Amino acid sequence: MNRDAADQVVQSTGVLAMAYYPEIHADDADYSIGDDVDFVLSDAGELEPADIAALRDLVARTIIDPTNHREALIEYVFGLVPDGGENS
Repeated sequence: MNRDAADQVVQSTGVLAMAYYPEIHADDADYSIGDDVDFVLSDAGELEPADIAALRDLVARTIIDPTNHREALIEYVFGLVPDGGENS
């Protein structure tokens, strides 16, 4: 994953987390957290299956409860960037 893709994953997750609320399923019968996760990861680039599975879980958890999961998501995402994205 490159730095731009990592930034996009984190930013898109944040936007969706701000729009999420527990009753969304009652207000929008078509809502699917899986669709949100697919959207976030659509431009993440080529990843190993284990990384995709971990990211799907972390993105979903962060959308639902950003306070408790954003740090883990950010660490994992930028851990996938060569050199942690520090020189990009």
